[in-house]
Amino acid sequence: MSAHTTITAGVVAPAVVTLTISSTGTVAVGAGLGNDFRLNLTKAAMMSNPAGGVDGQRITVQITHSGGSLLWDSHYNFGTAGAPTLSATGKTDVLGFVYNAALAATSPWLCVGVALGF
Repeated sequence: MSAHTTITAGVVAPAVVTLTISSTGTVAVGAGLGNDFRLNLTKAAMMSNPAGGVDGQRITVQITHSGGSLLWDSHYNFGTAGAPTLSATGKTDVLGFVYNAALAATSPWLCVGVALGF
């Protein structure tokens, strides 16, 4: 079992990875670190392409909006709907993605769900 996974009473839980906004406004996402990513959005930022994804991997990104706006780098694929508009300050939004290696050269992280306003 990976160091990034916890098993408690038969429940398998991926490590929670806290994301931060760099001084240049980018948010680095290391897909090899886990599957549950959380960001407190405090200023304008760019969610960088996840590094180290494997075919079929699923990740969840929880964004708590405390200010600022968020752009998504080129490997996030929102289909024809486009990237969602984040909820108002004080709310948390949850986005789910699955990695499709066949699309690795273009936009392999397919958005499979968005839940807004928690």
